[in-house]
Amino acid sequence: MNLLFYLSGEHLTLPKSEVIGVLEGEGIDYGMEYEKGRLLILDADCEETGFLRRLAMTRSVSEFIAHGDDLEGLASQVQACDKISEFKTFAVRCVCFDDGDSMAVEKELGGRIKEISGLGVDLTAPDVTVQCFSGAEYFVGIKIDVSRENFEGRKPQHRPYFHPTSMHPKIARVLVNLARVKAGDRILDPFCGTGGILIEAGLMGIDAVGLDIDERMVSGAKKNLEFYGISGDAGVGNALEIDKKFQQMDAVVTDLPYGRSSFIPDPDLKRFCSKFIVSAYRVLKKGACLVLVLPIEYEPDFSGFEIVERHDLYIHKTLTRRIRVLRNV
Repeated sequence: MNLLFYLSGEHLTLPKSEVIGVLEGEGIDYGMEYEKGRLLILDADCEETGFLRRLAMTRSVSEFIAHGDDLEGLASQVQACDKISEFKTFAVRCVCFDDGDSMAVEKELGGRIKEISGLGVDLTAPDVTVQCFSGAEYFVGIKIDVSRENFEGRKPQHRPYFHPTSMHPKIARVLVNLARVKAGDRILDPFCGTGGILIEAGLMGIDAVGLDIDERMVSGAKKNLEFYGISGDAGVGNALEIDKKFQQMDAVVTDLPYGRSSFIPDPDLKRFCSKFIVSAYRVLKKGACLVLVLPIEYEPDFSGFEIVERHDLYIHKTLTRRIRVLRNV
């Protein structure tokens, strides 16, 4: 199936990498067909599309049909699509990447599809939506119904236990997706804080376990997990000793503490980070991923790991965090 992803654009590299991470986590073979700006087309070896609901930084996904600069020709290709014949009504929705008139494109393309196919137009509750993207040329697909998550509703301030250092749920979701895991896999967050990563993993059916050296954080994380009906667990523990409790984890996903107020066993943060990476290596399966968030100036020893990718995440003018995806080799 050729999938057309309309990426959010809220980060330069993370949206595409999240898509790739989810596909690889689900064990779906894919090939790159097209990439430009916020559009990404992949030839994915899948029939079922429910896994696409996992994505945090994708605006929409469509089954790609065709591209070109001739709306009449594109309308014919839409009409020839087998899935269109299954429905009685349709609507066209267009996103313009230039100064084009999206409503004019919707009206023209919709009129041509109606004329060729005989389908009725329903702009309120159509049986199927034809998604069009307009720029130097048109890209057209059949929109896949992927319910977007309510990340704003899960922001830290809406949870029973709040701490100002808590991560936005959208970023937490992306980190889990970068880890190449699927429902039923086991992941560990050794610096779980209030449980943001555990929550996002649990909502995707992933078995998530968290540790934190701060008892107050662990208590808060448990309250937050219970609030969302997630069976994941959190306990008090030292991140440098996780290999004494865990083995053969499918991923380790974590945001390392930083700043003067950070509660860690070793006051030397860089030395502590290097020790932790050794500990994480010991608990991971071969080929499993460590997704790590650190201040950009930290460059610890990643011996035993292959660097898969990295992304810089701007926090404020004095802090940029670097997300690293590492594979245990």
